[in-house]
Amino acid sequence: MMGKPNKLEPKLFYHGVSLERRIPKDHPLRRIKQLIDFTFVRTEVECLYGKNGNESIDPAAVLKLIFLLFYENIKSERALASQLPLRLDWLWFCDYDIDDVTPNHSVISKARSRWGVDVFAGFFENVLNQCIEAGLVDGQTIHVDSSTIDANADKNRLRPKLKLLGRQFYQKLDEQTDKQPELDADRCGTKVTDVDPDARLFTKDGKTTLGYKDHRVIDDSHGIITATITKAANIHDDKVFSEAIEEHIENTGIKPDKAVADKGYGYIENYRYLYDKDILSCIPHKNFDVNTKSKISRAEFIYDSRNDCYICPAGQKLYRYDLHRPQRGNSYRYRAKYQVCRQCQFVDKCVNSTRFGRQIARNMDAKYIDWADRCLSKHQRRRLLGRRKYRAEGSFADAANNHGYKRARWRGRTKMQIQNLMIAAIQNIRKLLDRCCCGGRAGVSRRVLSPDFSLMFARICLRIGCLAVN
Repeated sequence: MMGKPNKLEPKLFYHGVSLERRIPKDHPLRRIKQLIDFTFVRTEVECLYGKNGNESIDPAAVLKLIFLLFYENIKSERALASQLPLRLDWLWFCDYDIDDVTPNHSVISKARSRWGVDVFAGFFENVLNQCIEAGLVDGQTIHVDSSTIDANADKNRLRPKLKLLGRQFYQKLDEQTDKQPELDADRCGTKVTDVDPDARLFTKDGKTTLGYKDHRVIDDSHGIITATITKAANIHDDKVFSEAIEEHIENTGIKPDKAVADKGYGYIENYRYLYDKDILSCIPHKNFDVNTKSKISRAEFIYDSRNDCYICPAGQKLYRYDLHRPQRGNSYRYRAKYQVCRQCQFVDKCVNSTRFGRQIARNMDAKYIDWADRCLSKHQRRRLLGRRKYRAEGSFADAANNHGYKRARWRGRTKMQIQNLMIAAIQNIRKLLDRCCCGGRAGVSRRVLSPDFSLMFARICLRIGCLAVN
């Protein structure tokens, strides 16, 4: 028999309604609320609030709202505030009751601006410490990579930076009469937009982006993000490499054994840094000092460090002739004798000069390049560079697909750093939840599973052996 149509008659009072009972036991927000401590923010921001006046919204609730903004991939704080009264799980997560007045979106933005970056960096570090305690970070191998983020501005409305700097100059001149303000000469030649002056243009593979770059360090064992640094998009990756590793060491207290990155980080300065830090390098590089005019490349010449000379494919030696000072570019030059090269069978392919023999330039710091190429075997380098694709690039892809990573919600590098810190912390929380649901710490789970797996493997081998005998 068909039931009667439902007719909703609003009640004045609801008895026995409990948000706690309506949230499922396996709800992700319930597990996050049990695992992550949001109340730490109260002591962090206590000094930013006065003693008199109206009471503010609980800072822990504001931090949870900002967490939901990225966890649920909400496009703006205004949209988050409008959806909050409609979501029972969000209300329960932020410790609101069903009939409580929820905060306005301006409360979230004002609190974020007042707190600054340090509060959100502290949240990221707290989550990272929990991941370390859970055994998700071993620090043996790290991956360094970056990804561009589109600014919340139109790149077609750019204008020379000099006009904007002139306006800022006169504003500072009105504010500071005791000293003469200075213009930043590095910014005068670039083009920016008034909407987001910190964003910069970056071109890669024919695509131009106005925005920022997020430089990440990812641990190889479980893909935990151990450091995130936000820079303008026009800053090259290799300039942030050492800063990213130092940030990793400071956050985790662990010095890595191996550093993996793509060819964009393959520069002598980075190799020197890894050599001084005693960290093995797995970073490919472009061919240095390639002689494009000769058919026999420089790579076919072998450097003899003991005798400080090069050995050509024909077995002849090239000695350094600028003994007193290096050539421009911090390079020493090596040259073979003219008479020797003229008698060689490869003279037409190798020598282009009619006065001298074959010449080769070697950078003064070329020993760091040679050291980086010999750090690991070809098999190890191929394996680690393969893992980089789904550890580092996979981390950025996950952030883009689930947390709106590729588009800036706010404007300014400081606010972009807050966005990247929150997204990185949320990605680490998701991995932490997976580990906690699978039985606790990584080391404990290995000790529990390994004996059963060994016994099962032994039984399979024994059965295969018996079949082979029969």
